[in-house]
Amino acid sequence: MSVKAIDPEQKDRKRDPDFIKAEIAMQRAAQKAREKARRVGAGVAILKDGTIVEEQPDNP
Repeated sequence: MSVKAIDPEQKDRKRDPDFIKAEIAMQRAAQKAREKARRVGAGVAILKDGTIVEEQPDNP
């Protein structure tokens, strides 16, 4: 997951709780997708530095 600098104007703004929960759910879904891909030996498409790349599972 990428790290973004916090804009000082947005720092004080309150975040919508629904968006916070949705972000957590998407992170959980991404982790499950990586686990499933690892089990079958497949890669997962991710966005890295503005480019779509295939993340390969680590060899155990």
